Amino acid sequence: MKKPKISVIVPVYNVEKYLKECLNSILNQTFSNIEIICVNDGSTDSSRKILEEYKRQDCRIKIVDKENGGLSSARNAGLKVAEGEFISFIDSDDWIDTRMLEKLYKSMTEYNTDITICAVHQYDEQKQTIDDSNKYYTLEFFDNSFDNRAFNYKDTKPFIMDVCVMAWNKLYRKSLIDKYKAQFPDGLIFEDGPFFFSIFFKTNRVSIVRDFLYYYRINRKGSIVQKAGKKYLDIIDIAELMLEKINELEDCEEIRDSFCKKKAEDFIFRFENLKLKYKLPFAKKLKEKSSLVNENLYTSRILKGGFLYNYHLFQGLKTGNIFEFYKRKYIIKSMYKLMEILYKEEGVFYFKYKSLIFKIKKHPKIFDIYYYNDKIYISILKKIKLQFNFKFSNLEKFNEND
Repeated sequence: MKKPKISVIVPVYNVEKYLKECLNSILNQTFSNIEIICVNDGSTDSSRKILEEYKRQDCRIKIVDKENGGLSSARNAGLKVAEGEFISFIDSDDWIDTRMLEKLYKSMTEYNTDITICAVHQYDEQKQTIDDSNKYYTLEFFDNSFDNRAFNYKDTKPFIMDVCVMAWNKLYRKSLIDKYKAQFPDGLIFEDGPFFFSIFFKTNRVSIVRDFLYYYRINRKGSIVQKAGKKYLDIIDIAELMLEKINELEDCEEIRDSFCKKKAEDFIFRFENLKLKYKLPFAKKLKEKSSLVNENLYTSRILKGGFLYNYHLFQGLKTGNIFEFYKRKYIIKSMYKLMEILYKEEGVFYFKYKSLIFKIKKHPKIFDIYYYNDKIYISILKKIKLQFNFKFSNLEKFNEND
C-alpha cells in the first residue's frame, strides 16, 4: 500500500455519541490519500467498538490503544506512528467539511507552506445552532493582504494573540513538527498554545484558507473545559510554557506585551468561572509564578489601550487573595456607576479613569474610598456622599481558613 500523504490524528475518549459523525466526515473526504489514526485513550464506553466497526469497513483506519492520559498524550501518541507527509488533528466530538483536507493541501502546495489555517464554525450543542460571531475562529483578524500568499508570525504582530492556536483547523508539514520536536504538554488542558507557538515562530511559510471547513462543538456536556473545575488551573502552566516560547524570540518584547494583555484577561475570565473551592488555589498558584506576574510585565504595558479595568483586577488576583480581587472589582464597578451618575449632573466636572482613585479634570479633588465593617464608603466632592453594601466577609474568611 502506498504511503499516505496526510495523517489524520483523532484522539478518542468516551465520545460514543459523536464519534460516527466525526469518522464519516473524515472518510468521505474528497482527498482520499490519508491514514486515520484513532488513538483510543482508555475509553470506557462503546467508542472502542465503534472504531473496530469502522476499521473493518475501511483499511485507512488505524487504532492505537493506550491508557487514559488526556488529549495531549493521545495526540503525541498519534504523532509517533504517523507516516504522512502532512498532519491534521481532528477532535472526535467535532466534524469537518468533506473538502477540508483537499483545500488545505492545495493551499500548502500552491504557496509551499508549512502550516495552513482554515475558518471554523462554532456549533452550539445546547442551542443546536452555528455561531460565527467570534473573529478568533472566523479569521477576520487577517485582512485581505494575507490572502493568496505565504506569511510568518512577524506579519501578524498587530493581532498575534488573536491568531487561532487550536490544533485542529490546520494542516502541518510533519518535517517541521519533527525538526523542532513539537509536542503537546502531557497532562494539561488548554494544550494547543505551546504546540502551535513552537512551530509558528519557526517557519516563514504560513497560509490561510477563508472557507469554513471545521465544525467545532461547544457547550458539550461532559467537556473538561465546561466543568470549570480544578483542571482550569492548568491555564497558568500553559501560559508559562507559551511565555517561554515568546522569550526565545529576538523581537520578544512587542509580542510579550500583547501576550500579557491577553493572559491577564484570560486569567480573570477563568478565575471568575471557577467553582468557589478552586478560586483560592488558582490565585495562590498564579502568585507563585514569578515569570508570569513579574511587575515589569504588567505596569506601563498593560495600561495601554484602555485595559485599566483588567489591569486592576489582575493586580488584585496576583496577590493570591480572592477577597482582594472581589474588593477591587466591586470598587471599580461602583466607580463606573458613579461616573455615569455624575456625568449627567450639571456643574459636575468630567472624570478620567487613571487609577482606583478618580480625579476631577480641572480641579484635582480626590475621591475618598474606605472599607469598614462590611461596607464600602465613597465620598465625592463635598456635597455628595454615597454608601454601598459590600458583603464579601465570607470570602475574606475563606482566605484566612484555607
